[in-house]
Amino acid sequence: MHRNHTHGFTLIELIAVIVLISIVSLSANSYFSGISSVSTQTLKTELLHSLRLTQIRAMNRNGFCNRWLIDEHRAQQVSLKLKPDTCSTAFPNTQKSNEYLENQDVTYVASLAKYNAVFALKVNSNLIAPTTPYALDFDSIGRVKQCANTRCEIMIYGTSTQKICIETEGYIHAC
Repeated sequence: MHRNHTHGFTLIELIAVIVLISIVSLSANSYFSGISSVSTQTLKTELLHSLRLTQIRAMNRNGFCNRWLIDEHRAQQVSLKLKPDTCSTAFPNTQKSNEYLENQDVTYVASLAKYNAVFALKVNSNLIAPTTPYALDFDSIGRVKQCANTRCEIMIYGTSTQKICIETEGYIHAC
C-alpha cells in the first residue's frame, strides 16, 4: 500500500510558531511604545484600585466622609476620620504635588511627577480640567453623586491617553 505524503507543518509546529511570533511582537511593542505609555497604564491601574477602595469603604462605613479628590496632578481619598458634614475639598496641606504620601488615614494615588501625565475629568458631558480639587462623593451603595445622571470619565493624558469610567450605578472600569 502506497501512502501519499503531503508537505506542510504539523499542528504542534504551527502553534509553536504562533507563540514565538506573539512573544516577539510583545517585546517589540514595549520597545517602540516606550516607558511612558506603560507608566500611564500603571497610573490608570492605581487610580482604579483607589476608586474601588473608596467605593468599598463607602458601602461599609456609613456616617463618614467617602470623598475622593482629583486635580490635574493628584488624586486620593479624603481622610477616613472625617464626618460627612466636615468633608474637605482640599488635599492635605502637608503634601506637595510631587510627594509620595502613604499613611493609614489617606489613600494616596498619584504623584504625576514620575508619570509625566495630567488628569482631566468629564462630568455630565462637560470636560473639566481640575485646576482646583474636584470631589467625587460615594454614597452607601457605591454610587458617585456627581455621576448620577450620566457616566463620568477620568482621562489620563501622557504619552498615551487612558480613560476610567464611572457608570451611574457605580460600576468603575477602564474604558
